[in-house]
Amino acid sequence: MSKGKKRTLIAIAILLLMALTVTICYFIFTKKAEPTSLVYDDNATAGIMPGVDLDQRRAELQTLLDRSMIAFSINTSPVFLNGTSEGNLLIENPGNNAKLLQISILIDDTSEEVYASKYLKPGTYIESVKLDKVLEKGTYNATAYFSAYDEDTGEFIGQTGAQITITVQN
Repeated sequence: MSKGKKRTLIAIAILLLMALTVTICYFIFTKKAEPTSLVYDDNATAGIMPGVDLDQRRAELQTLLDRSMIAFSINTSPVFLNGTSEGNLLIENPGNNAKLLQISILIDDTSEEVYASKYLKPGTYIESVKLDKVLEKGTYNATAYFSAYDEDTGEFIGQTGAQITITVQN
């Protein structure tokens, strides 16, 4: 290849490279920003509305929080002398709960319900219970489900659970 042809090819390559650079720069610098989907109201004022009682607002929020929380207590390792005896389940619906609780205990491996309580009012507890199903000697991983209901209307509020280990000694 002659020296003149090399210079021509190099010049063409440089021109193509410059054209490519200009094109890329054009798209980078002229690309419009994506419009945001959030449009804020220009008429909104930051802060708390005049005349709002902060203590009343806090009390209302606390009431909502209390309604959504389920308080309970249970022995996480109850012991039963045998499959038909009472065991120390120690279920409590604390007085500050303001909900009715219904407790259901299921064995984790089989999903078999071995105990179901009736409703417990706030401020009440059950110390000892007999299981509804006779269990053989052994240790059982189980879940105690606490279903909460509105104290006045009986409306279902929600459910939570606790892992427990049931021991049957004989």
